[in-house]
Amino acid sequence: MPCRSDPDAWHADGVRGSGARALCAGCSYLEACRLFAVERPELWGVWGGTTRMERESLRRRARGS
Repeated sequence: MPCRSDPDAWHADGVRGSGARALCAGCSYLEACRLFAVERPELWGVWGGTTRMERESLRRRARGS
């Protein structure tokens, strides 16, 4: 997992969607990481190839709003 070798690259705010996807490309934990992060709104930075804003959008869609 590349995020383990340089956590600051993943946990910095300001990464855009395409950058988030590129950071996580090819990770075998991508889907599990994304699900983990969507369930935890307090997390910042890149998780599962998504930004904080993308995860907020996923949460809103899941709630149907």
